[in-house]
Order: sequence, then C-alpha cells, then structure tokens
Amino acid sequence: MSNALATIAQSSGVSVEDVTDVLKGMIISAKNQHGSTASNAELAIVSGVCAKYDLNPMVKECAAFISGGKLQVVLMIDGWYRIVNRQPDFDGVEFDDHLDANGNLTAITCRMYIKGRSRPVVVTEYMAECRQDRSDVWKKYPARMLRHKAYIQCARMTFGISEMVDSDEAERIKSGERDVTPQQSRGVVDYQALEAEMSACDTQDKLRACCTAIREDMEKRGIWNAEKAIVIEMNGRHKARIEAAAPIEAEFEEVNEESANEPTKQATNAGEPIDGEAAVVEFE
Repeated sequence: MSNALATIAQSSGVSVEDVTDVLKGMIISAKNQHGSTASNAELAIVSGVCAKYDLNPMVKECAAFISGGKLQVVLMIDGWYRIVNRQPDFDGVEFDDHLDANGNLTAITCRMYIKGRSRPVVVTEYMAECRQDRSDVWKKYPARMLRHKAYIQCARMTFGISEMVDSDEAERIKSGERDVTPQQSRGVVDYQALEAEMSACDTQDKLRACCTAIREDMEKRGIWNAEKAIVIEMNGRHKARIEAAAPIEAEFEEVNEESANEPTKQATNAGEPIDGEAAVVEFE
C-alpha cells in the first residue's frame, strides 16, 4: 500500500500524508456513518486502483462508495478522459447522434480508434435505457450525459477497465435500479439483507420460499451465475440451523404407542432435499 500511496503522491505533486488524508476522507464520507474510520484494507483498495490507472484523487478524478457492505471506486468523467488519452495506442474518438422523426435524441454511438487495428471499437448507448428521470443532471443535460455514457462504455471495452464504475452507475446501484453496465460491474448484492431474511426463517418451508425468491430476483437482474455460490453456502448454513433446532421442538411432541413403533414423518423426510435447497443446488 505504501508504494501505491507514494506513486499517487509523486504523480499528484503532493505528500504521501496529504494523499492518505484525502483517500481516508473519501472512504469515511462513502460510509456516511458517525464515527466511522477507513481501514487499511479499504485504503489499499482505493490507492491501488488510483496507482494502477494514474488517477489524481486530489482533483476528484475518482471517489468511493459503499454498496452491500463492499467498497467500490467511482471514476469521474475527467478520470475516464485521463485514462483514455494516456493510452499510447489511442488514435482518436468520434460520436454519432441518432435522432427520431421529431428531432429528439434517441441514442449516441461512440467509436474509439486504436493504432494498428483495422476497425474501431463501436458502442451505442440509448436514451431510453440510460436516462434517469429522477436526476436533475439528466433532466438538464441529457445529451451530454448520454455522450458520457457512450464514451465510458466504449473506453471500458477498448481498454478492459473493470475495477471501477462511473458516477451514474453508482447512483443507479444506490437507488436500487436495474443497472445496464457490463457483468463485472453489476453483480452488487446486499448480502447483509439476505442474511437477515434467511435468519428470520424458522422452518424449511420458509427458507425454501426465501431462497426461491432470491434466485428469481437475481435471475431477472442477470447476476445469478456470478452470485449463486454465496447463496448456496448461505442456504446450507441456515438449512443446518433449522435442522439442528428441530430435535428441541420434538421433545415437546406427544408420542403415543402406535407412533412410537413407526418412523416419524420428520425422520422419514429427513434425507429428502427441501424444494428451496433443490432449487439452489441444481444451479451448480
């Protein structure tokens, strides 16, 4: 981490102490909690990304935010410009506006040219998918914001930038909207909330329904394949918890002479997979 901080300080023309203070302030602000601090691990994440892409946090080329208990780095548009223009093979960019019959902007296409390639990387972003009606910036500057989106997505594909999201994507994640970013940027899940939901299940039926709902939601968002291993592990833990509590409840059951000589229904079904478990395990 010290090497990363030194690299940022040298590039930014300030001291290591100043860079450290700024990065810690970004992380603490992202947590938005009274008395919160920035851990060494969190500082290492942000400083590592800044050093790798030669970003200057002193002029707000990047920021940080917390989602689902995880720290992520947000790259501002000036940071994207800096990364792209610093690439030695970058050979220019072009934009095409797409208008409907009434002259309204419907989409913007971005083309990035790379030296030595016969064809540019081409990405088109659509107003209907990207516009955020609750955002004052999108309402006031829709064309500029859409151009930024096209530029960012094209840069991401051209140079393989995957560790960061842009400020617009960060707002979508925070607001709980369905994101339209590439797979590596949209697999954000609030596992603390899911843990709480599963912890509230005191029967296998409730756990099965809970896991089924979680799977259906993740499939709709297109993140199930990336996140299913964690859900399977959580389901297994809570299944075992419920099963462990079952004998305590059985001690209070009345046992008559007839039922004492026959396997109980619970014991008969003990080895059968619950529907919720089957619904999760079969995705492996």
